[in-house]
Amino acid sequence: MTDPLTGKELVEKSYEYIDKLTRECAKSLVDEFNKSHRKFDPKSFQSEVGNSIIPWFNKRDKNVKLNLDSANVQQQQQQPNMTRIRFKGCTKDADFEISATVGSFSVPTEDGKSMSFVKTLVFSVEKNSFSRRKY
Repeated sequence: MTDPLTGKELVEKSYEYIDKLTRECAKSLVDEFNKSHRKFDPKSFQSEVGNSIIPWFNKRDKNVKLNLDSANVQQQQQQPNMTRIRFKGCTKDADFEISATVGSFSVPTEDGKSMSFVKTLVFSVEKNSFSRRKY
């Protein structure tokens, strides 16, 4: 008979699982965006991409809850084509925060506006942002 996992072990297990899921999500969504040539309005780019990530997690594992932390969505000042999006989430065992850095490029359209496309998607999963879930 095995002993139940300690709180620290549960958090470690959640961290490893979320780290794996974020890598899978990044590859899957970038492939999907490229295949469909998905265009984003530059004014709503951050929220549209963020709102594409959340359903991916919901579809992939309904036990992982993820919410956009809209207060922490920001355009990188030094790199205007880079956007950082923060999420708060939880599993049944842990609460956590992750961030996604989205690289994009813009193309002018015939009407003088521009459309943005996702070039890269990289998640940052920090072990110290995981904590034991309080019930």
